[in-house]
Amino acid sequence: MQRIAVITRQRVEAVDVTRQVREAVRAAGLRDGLAHLHCPHTTATLVVNEAADPDVARDILATYERLVPRSGDYRHAEGNSQAHVLSSLAGCGLTLPVEAGELALGTWQGVFFVELDGPRRREVWVRCVASPA
Repeated sequence: MQRIAVITRQRVEAVDVTRQVREAVRAAGLRDGLAHLHCPHTTATLVVNEAADPDVARDILATYERLVPRSGDYRHAEGNSQAHVLSSLAGCGLTLPVEAGELALGTWQGVFFVELDGPRRREVWVRCVASPA
């Protein structure tokens, strides 16, 4: 399993990790199959979305804030309930196709680590699985 280190600098931010995921797939030597990405944190998530226009990530984060406000009728004492709720809604993993040794994404797609309770040192775990011959 490959591990990608992610250092976040803000409470909420989207970090493009596409390059690091591509490198992990190449390092695994996978020709055809799947790359499963796992976020081992309960206050962060992984998403695939447009990577060409940074306003898309900003809009997603702003919408997260509107959908699940930072302050609310939360009982969790650490003050990061919003992050836990958003992480639960978005999920903790992605499974992406790999074809001819390359991560197969759409033209505008990128892989983002979404920090919801930063800044922190985080990881993304990548496990590559070959397609049966």
